[in-house]
Amino acid sequence: MSIQKRLEAIRGLNSHAVRESKKLSIMEIEDGGYLEFNNQTWKVVSLSRYLDVKWSDFARRKSDYWVTELELYSLNNGKNIYLEWEQDDSLEVSQTLSLVKIRDIQYQGRSLRNSDMEDISEEEEGTVIHNGVSYHYEEDETWAGLYFKSPSDSDGLPMRAYEFESDDERCLTIELWVEDGDRPDREAFISQSVKPNDINVIQQA
Repeated sequence: MSIQKRLEAIRGLNSHAVRESKKLSIMEIEDGGYLEFNNQTWKVVSLSRYLDVKWSDFARRKSDYWVTELELYSLNNGKNIYLEWEQDDSLEVSQTLSLVKIRDIQYQGRSLRNSDMEDISEEEEGTVIHNGVSYHYEEDETWAGLYFKSPSDSDGLPMRAYEFESDDERCLTIELWVEDGDRPDREAFISQSVKPNDINVIQQA
């Protein structure tokens, strides 16, 4: 934990603005903003976005639908976490709990392969196992997107996200990052839903 980094983050918190601020939503927070969550104060150190696109060719849809990812830095213990939010019929927020190694995800008694992902997607069903917990494929939640690391990015990086859910409603997401002519890079993580009211935005930026 870097003491200097924590001090710099703490100094960026305007106590006067916090006392005088109106109630803000996570949808209004910007890079450099601050929020309270899980009994800690967090600074937004990066803000990136995913644009939902067509699965087959990553073409844009007629109307844009965005998922926003916030990387947060804790002023309390110097650790980083990630929150994602999206506005559909209602505001939905999730927190990344842990990253997962692909080789530790089991499918039909062996480590998960790219070809297995294609088969599961085509059949629209399948169950994978991680640390003894079963996660069931969620066709309705699986999607393709273009990832924009910062607001200044003009071209998004294409990816497909395969979604699985456990009986306790935790989500295992497996992302395939697509590069022309290359084998897709794979990443996976486990997340869970967060009640928007549990997040208190105390400084917009």
